Amino acid sequence: MSKEDLPTLLSPGRFPREVPTTRQLLVFQPLTAAASPAETWFTNLGAADKSSWVLFLAAFRTRWPKPVEVTLTVAQKKDRIRSLVLKDEDIGVMIEEDRGRDWGHVKWAKKVSRMAQGFNDTQCHLLDVVLESTPEVLRDFLSDHYATWADFEADVAKVSASQLGKAKQRLALDRKLREDVDRLQGQVSNQRKNPPSASQNAQTSYIPPSAYRYGYRYGTGPSATPQPQPAAPTQPAFPTTSFQNPQIPAAVPQTPHTPQAANPFAPAAPITRGNLFYGYRGYPQTPTRARGGSPADRARVAAHYATITHHPDTEAGKQAYDQQVRDWHTQHGAEAIPNSQRPYPLKPGTSPIASRECFNCGIATMPPHQAYDCPNAPVPQQEKQWRETVSRLVSRSLASVPMAGTPTNVQFVAPATGPQANA
Repeated sequence: MSKEDLPTLLSPGRFPREVPTTRQLLVFQPLTAAASPAETWFTNLGAADKSSWVLFLAAFRTRWPKPVEVTLTVAQKKDRIRSLVLKDEDIGVMIEEDRGRDWGHVKWAKKVSRMAQGFNDTQCHLLDVVLESTPEVLRDFLSDHYATWADFEADVAKVSASQLGKAKQRLALDRKLREDVDRLQGQVSNQRKNPPSASQNAQTSYIPPSAYRYGYRYGTGPSATPQPQPAAPTQPAFPTTSFQNPQIPAAVPQTPHTPQAANPFAPAAPITRGNLFYGYRGYPQTPTRARGGSPADRARVAAHYATITHHPDTEAGKQAYDQQVRDWHTQHGAEAIPNSQRPYPLKPGTSPIASRECFNCGIATMPPHQAYDCPNAPVPQQEKQWRETVSRLVSRSLASVPMAGTPTNVQFVAPATGPQANA
């Protein structure tokens, strides 16, 4: 007997009152399966129970009573919801079944919604359980609250496969980074637990620092490390000799004369201006033309950061620029900060990057103007940040290159030795 036909057949209003009982029984008998318990029961049923439809239904309910409905507790309902697991490999993947094809995460959302509504949860009280078991790839695109399960299904279906693919790549990189950090921490921990032995420490030779340190004038870089020289022959009293980097023989016990004391306030990179504290100034909002290398040098270094097309100031160029900006914000977000891995598009009609341009308008003028009194229309905020970042990187790159200077000759007076010293 079909389970779908039985409730309809046994309903009180299934047959009109004028329909005879024999006809009703004739309708019921073919619904029993051949050689089944139902057919055997119907065949052995007494004539008294078949005399009326009411008595027949009573005998049927006695033989097959209604199943007892079990009321699930809240914990059991949550366990049932948790059993609907969404696998990572099914997220963003089209799955084909007998009833059609759909995205794997969308099919999962529909199953969760149907089960929750079957528990009479119309206000998403079981949503917290669903979100706890949702993979992180999909969880980042969902909200924390939904009014109905239909809203939950719609929000899941709204997430595109491309967004989920990018999220998977990002999580894979984060997972690899965490693994690398854990591995390095384990290596450091093992080194602390097992320090090197005394024999290993003895193998490391100690090189004492040099007894003398020579200072250099601005614009001249340090030369090679001074090497010991053989003792020079005795010179007449008070000879005058010229050295670029004087070498003091180790065998002569005399006080060394330092060519020039090292400047304690000088920056690490050599500078060429006379102001002692010039290297400690902060970077201005718009660079001046007096520092940071020549225009050719700046253009050469800036070419490493100009990895995206700077379109001309034409109608087609402006349309291409607008598309660049939309793609950039779609990929990185509206509040993202540009860097060397994600350079920001440059507005058509502006000057090239790192050309000593104004960061507010992106235009280099002569004489240069500052951003606070810029008369031109400003560029987007991310472009300001990108121009300022590249200008700073180019200036630092050029400043870190040692500048060849002219050696400065310094005269030293050597003390006299021998009989002439007492004359």
